[in-house]
Amino acid sequence: MNELECDPRGRPATERLNYSGYRLSRALDRFTENLALAHGVTLSQFLALQVLAEGKPVSNAQLARRTFVSPQAAHTVLEELVESGLVTRGDHPQNRRIRLVRLSEQGWQLIQACYAELEVFEERLVGQLGTDLGDSLVEVIHDAAEVLGGGYFGDDEAEASAVSRRIVTNRPRHVPSRLAAARLRNDERRTQQAARDLP
Repeated sequence: MNELECDPRGRPATERLNYSGYRLSRALDRFTENLALAHGVTLSQFLALQVLAEGKPVSNAQLARRTFVSPQAAHTVLEELVESGLVTRGDHPQNRRIRLVRLSEQGWQLIQACYAELEVFEERLVGQLGTDLGDSLVEVIHDAAEVLGGGYFGDDEAEASAVSRRIVTNRPRHVPSRLAAARLRNDERRTQQAARDLP
């Protein structure tokens, strides 16, 4: 079979920082979203919890800036977090018009559990990257994206397991791999069959 002719002006997209950075970001988001969903929060909620886990109360506007969303989107996320008991509202000491939010005790417990899992993930990534990080930032980011292989170090079984542990299932952003999707379908069929087999 003949190979398609490549234009000699072509260059690998992975040589560009924006492409490799985006690839790394997607892989990190994929892992982090499944981690968050396994603990009952969405990725947007988890990002807000991470900002609040710095320990300093913030306003809605500050949280919006820190999580890269509009004030309206931040308000929606905060309402969900307050309703779930992970965040509490309080007054600003000098400005009565500003309401501040902070983690509740339940929020601290959740973020600490998530951080414990994230640290293991980050240590594994650093360990697989090794000490020879290359000559450029592009190379380091590209290598990190390669090692993560879509967020699970190329391990479809690990991804399928993570997807099956999700508590929140109504808003998945990433489509799981074929293996993960097949496992979820099989688990659902078994659950339905077990329900039918009950007397």
